[in-house]
Amino acid sequence: MLLRTKEESVLKKIKELLETISLSDSELTEADYRIFDQRREKHLSGHSSSFSWEEVKEEARKSVK
Repeated sequence: MLLRTKEESVLKKIKELLETISLSDSELTEADYRIFDQRREKHLSGHSSSFSWEEVKEEARKSVK
């Protein structure tokens, strides 16, 4: 919807909203980094699944049908 809107007032409101979001709201915590590290190790050790970009796109297409 946002990509298709041509209403300048809507776009200005979205811009204002995005500008008011504090950087601290989007910072990752140490706990977040630990989770990422755990998931990376699980992936590298072969204990988790991974998918090619083509597989991801195909599954996404199936989910909207």
